[in-house]
Amino acid sequence: MDLRLADRRFLVGGASRGLGAAVARSLAAEEARVAGVSRTAGGDDPRPAFSVAITADLSDRDGPANAVRAAVDALGGLDGLVVNSGGPPGGTFAAVDEAGWERAIAGTLQSTLRLIREALPHLSEGRDPSIVIILSSSVREPVPALITSNVLRPGLAGLIKTLVGEIAPIRINGVAPGRFDTDRVRSLDVARAAASGLTIEEVQAQTRDRIPLGRYGDPDELGRVVAFLLSPAASYVDGVILSIDGGMIRSLP
Repeated sequence: MDLRLADRRFLVGGASRGLGAAVARSLAAEEARVAGVSRTAGGDDPRPAFSVAITADLSDRDGPANAVRAAVDALGGLDGLVVNSGGPPGGTFAAVDEAGWERAIAGTLQSTLRLIREALPHLSEGRDPSIVIILSSSVREPVPALITSNVLRPGLAGLIKTLVGEIAPIRINGVAPGRFDTDRVRSLDVARAAASGLTIEEVQAQTRDRIPLGRYGDPDELGRVVAFLLSPAASYVDGVILSIDGGMIRSLP
């Protein structure tokens, strides 16, 4: 299938590693032009796949505006936006203090609102414009010891469903990843092992037992789905929150 993404212009958040990097690779493989945003140039930085690399902290008040401005200046406009962050701090309700909540809200909720707000005027002038927000399986089922995600990600799902009626014909969809082989998931596995007294291998085995496909996902498996959702090939897909989790979450839509 030709996704018709050649020369389309995309801004991808959290693009230096993990799921954001996978999305950037998939878009670049379709000959799209990608502006990748990350806090630093460290990590498994995929900038060879980028048309431009932007250093910005999207959790800062001015970070989203600066990122969008740099992307538009470099690319000449925007046809798509991928909203993605490294994930809010983990912990139980009792363990997350006021500062932790403030970091989670700034990095997950406010950064999303600001990034979309800044990008919308440019997307409205783009070709087949589309937004994808990378969420979490926590929009379907709470994740133990991840209270911040369990509270904030479902709010972003509500944002998607609301914006469908407000920003059309710009499409907006979300993906709800399960367990992927990323630094973020590995760090959560380490924390769970420390809290439970299990080894990391035992924690990972328990998780795999919950996944019908029996394994953690490869980030590129998500990247390809996001590229499809952003593309004209998905031109009648709007307001969808798609689970990409190997069958782990079995809740009804």
